[in-house]
Amino acid sequence: MIHTLFRKFQQWPFDKQLVLIFPLLIIFIALLSGSLWTFQVTNNRAALFCIGLFAVLVAGFNFLLRKCNLIPRAEWFIREFWPVLAILISYLLMRVLRLELAIEYFSIPQRDSLMIEIDNQLFGQTLPLYIQHWISPTFTLLMETAYLHFYYLLPIGSLLYFFWQQQAERFMQMRKAIIYTQVGGYCCYFLMPVKGPIDFISEQFVVPLNAGHEVVYAAVNSFRFAYDCFPSLHTALPWAALFISWSWHSSLMRTIMLGMTLSITLSTMYLRYHYGADVIAGFCWAFCVAWVIKQHNVALPYKNDLSDYSPIGKP
Repeated sequence: MIHTLFRKFQQWPFDKQLVLIFPLLIIFIALLSGSLWTFQVTNNRAALFCIGLFAVLVAGFNFLLRKCNLIPRAEWFIREFWPVLAILISYLLMRVLRLELAIEYFSIPQRDSLMIEIDNQLFGQTLPLYIQHWISPTFTLLMETAYLHFYYLLPIGSLLYFFWQQQAERFMQMRKAIIYTQVGGYCCYFLMPVKGPIDFISEQFVVPLNAGHEVVYAAVNSFRFAYDCFPSLHTALPWAALFISWSWHSSLMRTIMLGMTLSITLSTMYLRYHYGADVIAGFCWAFCVAWVIKQHNVALPYKNDLSDYSPIGKP
């Protein structure tokens, strides 16, 4: 049984394999450092709910694939989309299993001071402090909208668009971009722990943000890992989606996507979540991921027209 499951796992593409490998690595680190035993339900109810929700969805997808006679397109979508949901479990595990304690266990230094030094060298001042004078109620609302809604709309919307257009190869490239970008960022969260300006230098901001969604931000913070700033995945993920799909879209669509991506990037600093250095790192990471995927794209075991899809080997 185990041997059969392992053989099926080996048939998966690498990005799908990471969806299982990475959470196991997080659990191993939590066990090794002892942070696993500090788990608390009270402080992680929202994260645990989402872990359970994603796990139920993935299990439900598996049930549909095994027990239901789905049309080919629906079967293809379920089989290839579930890793995008599953990879989010890894991030939530980092919070629930308190990997910030593992960072302390391995004596990995916090890097906020380094980010501030880089900002000072490049911009003469920590960038979020510099742009605090741009704050206005209207601009804050725009930045909140970009940060909270555009972040997932670009990559997930792109996946759904390519599925709707029956463009399997582009769908798979976008999925790789999403998973590789996320996993690389999660690794850096552990190796380069950064709290961000809103926590590390909050007393230096003299202009109040006057955010209009305090309840929403409280909910968002209930999911956040303690050191989730370097690189800025709010920057990296939209830019990776843009880099991957730039040549596939019309001029109008490019303009819309570029405007959304730029607004997300600015919002990360305007709302004081990231330093300029975090954003630059996120942009560079997105470019690297997109370049590697473009350079190493290979023919897929699926017909590009999903209406004729035949799941070869059903990996």
